[in-house]
Amino acid sequence: MKQSTTWINLAGRLHKVVLLADGTALVDGKPIAVNIRTLAAGVASILLTLPDGTTQSFRCIADAGDDPAVLIDGQRIPYQVADPRSLRSASSSGGESGPRPLKAPMPGRIVRVLVAVGDVVVAGQGCVVIEAMKMQNELKAAKSGTIARLTAVVGETVPTGSTLLIIE
Repeated sequence: MKQSTTWINLAGRLHKVVLLADGTALVDGKPIAVNIRTLAAGVASILLTLPDGTTQSFRCIADAGDDPAVLIDGQRIPYQVADPRSLRSASSSGGESGPRPLKAPMPGRIVRVLVAVGDVVVAGQGCVVIEAMKMQNELKAAKSGTIARLTAVVGETVPTGSTLLIIE
């Protein structure tokens, strides 16, 4: 069965969404029936049927003029589709609280460091650019916080899994 996996950051919480070809989805591993209807360019009405039979409806807005958001009971909640490259290092470090390392997802050379110790960053903000196989990849903060430790040095070659910085 064909499926598509996406990570969505909704109100600061990361959710794994697996869309299945049969019109259902797994959200954080829980099966949910999904009915999506396009209302206008960049606006969709979404009806979710939860495992207990209850339903939840909301609108999803992703037009060019606004940041993407969902409207639930009249409240606008922004969301972001997370960059899977930044999630490789985030997935191994546990929950949202506590220090969070940003690790090199592949071996490569550090070409830019976009933060310094003491900088305040938000989840999804670019922190380090690493070059591997002549392609540059911007590694992003997996959580909001303060840069507590920075070990990435421009020009240095790093192996997979090496800690580049720590966000507290």
